Amino acid sequence: MMINMELTGTSGVQGTKITQTNRMTVILTALVAFISVSMLSSCGSTHKMSKVEHVVLPTTVLSSPRAFPQEIADSLGWGAMYEGTLGEEEEEFRVVLSSPISPYHALRIKKTKDIEGAYVLFWEKNAAIDVESPQRNIRWFIQGECKDFKETAQFEYCTPEWFEEPDWQRVYQKFDQSDIWTLEPADSLVRDSLSVEDQWVVHVEARVENYFRRYQYLSPDTYQMNSTSSDVLTMVSQMKNLRDATIQRDNFNVYRGYMKGPSGPEFVLCDESETWYFDGHLEDLVVTSAYPVLIEEASEQHFYVELRGQVRDQWYTEWFDQSYTRVIIPDEINEIQLISGPRCPF
Repeated sequence: MMINMELTGTSGVQGTKITQTNRMTVILTALVAFISVSMLSSCGSTHKMSKVEHVVLPTTVLSSPRAFPQEIADSLGWGAMYEGTLGEEEEEFRVVLSSPISPYHALRIKKTKDIEGAYVLFWEKNAAIDVESPQRNIRWFIQGECKDFKETAQFEYCTPEWFEEPDWQRVYQKFDQSDIWTLEPADSLVRDSLSVEDQWVVHVEARVENYFRRYQYLSPDTYQMNSTSSDVLTMVSQMKNLRDATIQRDNFNVYRGYMKGPSGPEFVLCDESETWYFDGHLEDLVVTSAYPVLIEEASEQHFYVELRGQVRDQWYTEWFDQSYTRVIIPDEINEIQLISGPRCPF
């Protein structure tokens, strides 16, 4: 009997251990299954904007005054960034550079099976024609760069011609590498001690599938250098590369202004609305233009000049380091006068 009792007791302990082991196995199995489901769920919700503030579409998105004008987007058949549907892993972003100096610059990249790109110049309509200041008449100012000019209710726009069509895949990669989807907001950045009044704006709208965000930077060349400000300026540099790749033809505009010394470099327009960088020398101009005047080296003399040449925007890269909004490369001089001071004679 004792033996039987001992055997029975031992068997009960072993049964208890087996039951506890089975329970632990069930618990561990359930825990592993829960973790696996959680990981799969987490992976399913991960996207390029998951670590930054964004909205999930469809939802109401207010318009932004610095965004690419919706009426131009509609005219081009693009629609609004936050409307319609994008498929899995489909993306789109629009970057706009704007300032008090027209025209403004816009880039649109859309990634589906292929990558599509478009670069647009746009500006507000101006009913008045200022013959004396052709830079204010944007159609005149960029004539020869675009074949067709289009109008909407409030804007005009055109698509410049290219020397060679950009590699849009490479353009997309440059912006993607600059973290266009996840850049920190402007209020998290510190202004440099040499900051000037906000003059120009980089505005970005980005969308991945049904996730959307919008942000902008005021005069981003004035932020203290860090990874975010560096990425923003890299994007601006890419926009400048696109601008420089467009065809620049002589539009035969005559620009009037004054300068100190035969090589400037400050060329001040007569209405003093802008100061351009003068990339040339008056002595060379009078020779090539067969103008009957002799210019001696006179760095302290002021000159009034009427000239033609190529003009390129500089406001989105140069304002922090210098005050030039554009650069002019003169190729012909129409008139030159020696003047007594820094002002046009009429």
